[in-house]
Amino acid sequence: MIDPLRILLLTSKLSPAAGGLAVSVPGLAHYLDPLPGVEMHVMGTIDPSDPAAAKSWGPRVQGFPVKGPQAAQYAPQMAGAIAALNPDLVDVQGLWTYPSMANLRHSTKTGARYIVTPRGMLDPWARRNSAWKKKIAGIVYEYAHLRGAFVLRATAEMEAQHFRDMGLINPIAVVPNGLNLPDLAPRTDHTLRSILFLSRIHPKKGVNYLLRSWAALHANFPTWEIVIAGIDENGYEARLKAQARKLGLPRVRFVGEVHGIAKETLYRDADLFVLPTHAENFGLVVAEALAQETPVITTQNAPWEGLEAQGCGWWINLDQERLTESIRFALSRPAEDLKQMGIRGRAWVQRDFAMDRVADKMREVYLWAAGRASRPETVHD
Repeated sequence: MIDPLRILLLTSKLSPAAGGLAVSVPGLAHYLDPLPGVEMHVMGTIDPSDPAAAKSWGPRVQGFPVKGPQAAQYAPQMAGAIAALNPDLVDVQGLWTYPSMANLRHSTKTGARYIVTPRGMLDPWARRNSAWKKKIAGIVYEYAHLRGAFVLRATAEMEAQHFRDMGLINPIAVVPNGLNLPDLAPRTDHTLRSILFLSRIHPKKGVNYLLRSWAALHANFPTWEIVIAGIDENGYEARLKAQARKLGLPRVRFVGEVHGIAKETLYRDADLFVLPTHAENFGLVVAEALAQETPVITTQNAPWEGLEAQGCGWWINLDQERLTESIRFALSRPAEDLKQMGIRGRAWVQRDFAMDRVADKMREVYLWAAGRASRPETVHD
């Protein structure tokens, strides 16, 4: 009998501060582990502001303290733990931090195969952000790490093209992120209908565009409000609140970080979800909104062109006037129209992005990468 394939998902911060990884990585670990032929492990770093969060990231989790600046995620105990586990395959989740270096050194020493899942960190916008730091990291370890991967995983064709634009010639597995579809709770009646933004509060997400659109719209839609939720990064929320005050915006609520049932309730009670993003490799929050039957407006910087084909939202250029007019059009539609769009959105997510389907696809990729199965259809040159 062949031993199960020991797979390590190697990442950095094991907490909600990791953004979409805090949903997709634990989900993948928990869904894959019961499947035949695989055994899932997770390693990452402890978030000092939320150390208990690490334990929920998988069936077998090891978290390590960071030494020095948090940005580097240098965890000196990680290298020894990788060697002790001696995984059959490593899937590195994210780039530009110490886990990449630790994995590269392990592979160089042992010849072990590995996969890299960049999680949007090769997007042109992301590469321009802190570009000089990433250039240094690239020269020291990350470019070699990427080139040495047996396969790169992209969550959409748009991200796969970013890999090619970087000159990477590795095979690419295109497998979307998945999510566990929640049961639908009854919607709560509110005095005001809501436009929801829920993501990291960061310049990349384009919340300032939403506020400027609301400045042009709020007088014509007095029964609507804006709800802004998410983790505040580097104090950016204070700048957005100042912008809202300067524009004299009414009916804008900042509700902070939300998780679990509170997060699901925000999605469920919203009438429209808006993500005016500069860059997404996938945009898990879009899938989460659709899963709660909430139609979506997002930009063509996120790989959600299917919103229009599936009749559950709008996929637009990141342009202030276009965003304003798209929101105006959505808010002017009958409530029943938005409701039906949301119903179609959930059906699409259930069909194409449910975690059990994604886990099956990733299991095929892992078994192939480890030499235990034939090449799956999701992999192309």
